[in-house]
Amino acid sequence: MNVNNSFSVNNTVSKIVICAALIILALVSFFPLAKRFPDSKLYDGTVKECTASIDEKTATVLRLTATATVTSAGLSAIPGDTATPIAEKLADFSEYFLLILCVLYAEKYLLAIIPAGVFRLLVPLACLAFIVGTLRSSRRWAVQGGKLLLVGLLLLCVIPVSLKISDAIYDRYQESINVTISNAEELSETADELVQAQEDQGLFNKILGTIKETTGGLTQRAAETLNRFVEAMAVMIVTSCVIPILVLVFFVWVVKQLTGVDLRDFAPRRPRREQREEEEETQQRVSI
Repeated sequence: MNVNNSFSVNNTVSKIVICAALIILALVSFFPLAKRFPDSKLYDGTVKECTASIDEKTATVLRLTATATVTSAGLSAIPGDTATPIAEKLADFSEYFLLILCVLYAEKYLLAIIPAGVFRLLVPLACLAFIVGTLRSSRRWAVQGGKLLLVGLLLLCVIPVSLKISDAIYDRYQESINVTISNAEELSETADELVQAQEDQGLFNKILGTIKETTGGLTQRAAETLNRFVEAMAVMIVTSCVIPILVLVFFVWVVKQLTGVDLRDFAPRRPRREQREEEEETQQRVSI
């Protein structure tokens, strides 16, 4: 009896010590670590690189938006309607560039929000799961705590990893995007000069044939510029939208494979009565 009692006491003491350590870890994670981790050398360097990458892409998107708008306005003022469809297409690009800009700002804000969510929510919840598992001697609760820690680690890595992959593609096409902007700016200046010549009636009557030739050449250059803008927009969509989504999907798949957690289980479900009624209606239709 004395041996059993001493073993029970030792087991209780060890549980108390483990629970106390987990409580301290949760408090450290919630208060000092959540504030200091973003400023640590490890994460701060990553954040600076990611922020610089996002700012560079944001500046490129703003330049593309402004250039497309100015070029569209210049082409619309060219005599005749030959360049009007191209000008309208260029004007439509502003909506797509606005979408890309929203995604870039969302990534930038998530870099600051995710660490707080991990250290103030997931880590304390994981510690709570470990405490419950320790007190109940339940392995299932300990496994749940480990899953929460793994999800938090993956959340910290998802945006930096996606930006690293997108930067490799963006750097390859950056020169092409800069050429697109330069050509569009030159095209806009030429279009403005042509419009100014049109306003001078005397000069316009003298060089009418030259203006017609220039208008045809500008239309051809505008078509080439439109193609370049399509390519630039495709690159920005892939690097800013598609790759982050693919990386997020891959991380969700990794979480599901390692932890068995299916995020679709957290989606709201319909009441059983509505689901049962719908199944009965479906059976009646099939029988009919």
